[in-house]
Amino acid sequence: MRLSGNAIEERRASNARALAAFGTKVTERGESIRTIREGTGVTIYTIGYERRDGESLMNILRDQGIKMLADVRERAMSRKPDFRAAALKAFCDDAGIEYQPWPCLGSTSEQRDELQTSGDFQAFSRRFRAHALRTMALHLDRLAESVKKKPTALLCYERLHEECHRSIIADLVASRLNSSIVAL
Repeated sequence: MRLSGNAIEERRASNARALAAFGTKVTERGESIRTIREGTGVTIYTIGYERRDGESLMNILRDQGIKMLADVRERAMSRKPDFRAAALKAFCDDAGIEYQPWPCLGSTSEQRDELQTSGDFQAFSRRFRAHALRTMALHLDRLAESVKKKPTALLCYERLHEECHRSIIADLVASRLNSSIVAL
């Protein structure tokens, strides 16, 4: 059964209302946006490139008014050609978005290997937060200063904010600025 244009719009509106009950908003392009934390300072955005291509990533960043993409991967490499550092920088340049690599805020290969082996993100999260507090304070302060200047999204691979180390980086920066966090 094929739905008419009105039926499709009604279904989209119904789905959007249902998602809104869980704090999720859907954009015109069908992307979901969730508020993770409410604050009074600037908003910090986070985004994962899993199941995206470079063009769709740039579209959502532009739609949200992002002016800087902070790549928080330890190594800006990917099996997906669009998300290798040089290609991602080119996409950003074309979109009018500043690309900044922040490898100092990435999880280490040892931490990722341990997570891969155990599958326990909560344990990884506790260890990574302790590691970040112990070794990344100056970098987190620098990122906080940068975030204050222009709308910024933190980028890593995982699609879900809460399954990625960027959620911890975002939380640590947000606590410095009393910021909101929005997952794209």
